[in-house]
Amino acid sequence: MRKSLDEDGNIVYSLGILSNEDSTSIPIDLLLESDSLVLKKRISLFEYIPLYKEISSSYKHYEIENIPIIQVNSLSRIKASDNSIDDFINDSKVLRGKDTIVIDLRGNIGGNMINIEKWYEEFFGTKLRKDIVESGLYTNTSIDLSRHKFESKENEPDNVKDDCLEIISQYESQKYFPGWSPIEYADFKPMDNKTNIFVLMDKKTSSASEFLIYYLKKLDNVTLIGTNSNGCMLTGNCNSAVLPNSNIPIYISHKIYISKDFQNIDGLGILPDLWVKPEESLDRIIKYIKKVS
Repeated sequence: MRKSLDEDGNIVYSLGILSNEDSTSIPIDLLLESDSLVLKKRISLFEYIPLYKEISSSYKHYEIENIPIIQVNSLSRIKASDNSIDDFINDSKVLRGKDTIVIDLRGNIGGNMINIEKWYEEFFGTKLRKDIVESGLYTNTSIDLSRHKFESKENEPDNVKDDCLEIISQYESQKYFPGWSPIEYADFKPMDNKTNIFVLMDKKTSSASEFLIYYLKKLDNVTLIGTNSNGCMLTGNCNSAVLPNSNIPIYISHKIYISKDFQNIDGLGILPDLWVKPEESLDRIIKYIKKVS
């Protein structure tokens, strides 16, 4: 049984399972017993489909019944003229100290980890100490792929691309080139969080947005709502190429991220505290907040 919310925002328990089957419904057989009756019944469980939404910017801030909603569609720019990711970071100063906020990460497939670190520091007033073991593979191939990615990026302005290309050009002068960069990690230090933070997530919530959830869930007063996330945290900094003969596109990561307990959740993702259909999660969590506040 999974803890959930009904249409009125009450906490209930619903029957549910995690499955890797490629099917929108799964039949299961139930055996219900009481002192005088035994009942067998077959039911079908239906997949919680990720929320579909059209997006034109990385970030949007609005309110529902005086509750701040932080809708983060991407942790990078959607297009070169989109500066809303900067608003995401700057608004954190205004939102700091609020009693309650809702962070909507449904459909967020990731982006730049630096934006997470900046938001965390502005909102909580302390630097994020990342306890994920991190290393990057820097070779002629990985550097050429990274350089090509940024030269052809359409969602970043020229000055940002130039800065990134300058950083990439410096890798070849590092002592570890060619090879893996030195391992980096720290001990995460939880801080005293007074704000009730409700995070909406679904199966499309991936990569950098999962790292944001990973660190938020270590704090007090944080509740995750929706479905399990995508489970895309093992590798990062993905580059792409096209095989010359078959024209098959391939995607290659050159960074690896491993938790210190070596737990790999690729394909499984981070599990929510409250299991709710993604299309219903915002409405139901607002009703829940109004009930308990």
